[in-house]
Amino acid sequence: MSERIDRSAFLWPALSTSLYVCFALLVAAVVKRWLHYHRRAPKVPAIGFLPIPYVGSWIAAVKFMLYPVACVRSGIAETNNGMFRIATLSDEFIVVANKEQVAEYLKSPDSVLSMQDGANDQQQIPFTMGFGVAYRTYHNVVVHKQITPRIPSFTPVMVSEIEHSFKEQIGLPEEFTPISLYGVIAMTVARVSNSIFVDGDYRRNKEYLQNATDYAQAVVLSAEVVRLFPHWAKSIVIKILPVTTCMRKAVGFLGKDVQDRLEERYDGGKKPDDLIQWLIDAAPPVEKTVYQIVERVMALNVASIHTTTMTFTPAIYSLAAEPSKYIDTLRNEVVQNLEDGQITHTTTQNLIYMESFLRESARFDSNGLAAMQRNALKPFVFSDGTVIPAGAKLVAPSLTLQRDRTVLEDPDVFDGFRWVHEIDGSKMLQKTMVTTGTDYHLFGHGRHPCPGRFFASHEMKLMFAILLLRYDISLVPGTKPKEIYVATMSLPDTTMEVLFKARPQKD
Repeated sequence: MSERIDRSAFLWPALSTSLYVCFALLVAAVVKRWLHYHRRAPKVPAIGFLPIPYVGSWIAAVKFMLYPVACVRSGIAETNNGMFRIATLSDEFIVVANKEQVAEYLKSPDSVLSMQDGANDQQQIPFTMGFGVAYRTYHNVVVHKQITPRIPSFTPVMVSEIEHSFKEQIGLPEEFTPISLYGVIAMTVARVSNSIFVDGDYRRNKEYLQNATDYAQAVVLSAEVVRLFPHWAKSIVIKILPVTTCMRKAVGFLGKDVQDRLEERYDGGKKPDDLIQWLIDAAPPVEKTVYQIVERVMALNVASIHTTTMTFTPAIYSLAAEPSKYIDTLRNEVVQNLEDGQITHTTTQNLIYMESFLRESARFDSNGLAAMQRNALKPFVFSDGTVIPAGAKLVAPSLTLQRDRTVLEDPDVFDGFRWVHEIDGSKMLQKTMVTTGTDYHLFGHGRHPCPGRFFASHEMKLMFAILLLRYDISLVPGTKPKEIYVATMSLPDTTMEVLFKARPQKD
């Protein structure tokens, strides 16, 4: 009996402390919501709100959590493609469902409607990826000046890494074999990206690559958790979330190499030519620390792995759903554009049917509810007189804008070759995968399109070409991808299996 009493006495202080912490965070969250409630609200319809002070927005947030798509569709119907307000568990957003008004707010200067503040808020970047990544964005210049111009010279290494990755993960099955696709693509993208990001053997280091893919997922999930808490608590909460563990591991992998480079101790006496070095050379003095350079490398891993995997996986699901309709045309196009039997940068530039297919998949399968977020630093007035107060957050619903019936014929139908048109007897690509618009949001639009979009699209085309040449694919009979939403984000089915069968290869 005395032993039991002693144990209880030992456990109670820890339990009591945990309860106090949870209670304090709950109170802080309620206070945050209360302060937000008393902030000036824009005069646009509020969807799902009950006419009960304060409580009404919480009820709207719970409704949105349970039925996000229905709430957005309801708002669009009630406002006739206008503007409306929605509540999530963490915040409120003004959804702009009219493409002309989307174009209008995207033209606003950053001093009024801030893209960077919107991105920081969306992914909670100051907490998930670091203050420097959020507010000193010199990495965008590095991508633009160092990565994009070198895509042609990167191509042979990228092809080699993709081939090795697919062979290791998919193998050469003689019969149709189910493979969990999402994990294969995520690991392949990590491997290809890090063949350019990091000099050395990291691209073949499975532990390092797994941590890079884990970090990309952890950033997205950790952001959803952190955003629920008031600002002062976020730096505390982030320390117990997976993104911090992954970052600690990344420093363990890359820290010594970065330290040596900061001190100009180069292996073999020659300065490396990779992303780490480009970042070190471009970093302002305050950023030249081991932790911050590794943090920046991991942030670019997120941009590469997350976007590419989230886009490419649904494209292969679409191909596997109708292989007889698309695969021969796509495969023949690749074969006809090989150079000496090899996939080259020039090969990918001539794949108009593939480009159309990837763009259509990105249009059809990217069904997010809050793209291209802009945070109002000052009041903004739309041309119709609607006033957006400072502090408000504007978003565009990809779910409906990318299926605009005034722009597209049968927008609710997937048509892989929709963007290939015949002009003067020749097949031409109407719009590329990287052509942005108010009706196509994969890489953003307006003043700040994604700087890595050219590398990402090239990587996807290389993976697609290699899959076509090496495998026949199909969905498992009776299966189809599940629709998954986390708050305003649409996610691909990460557990679905695709059937792969190796094709005979010429020696």
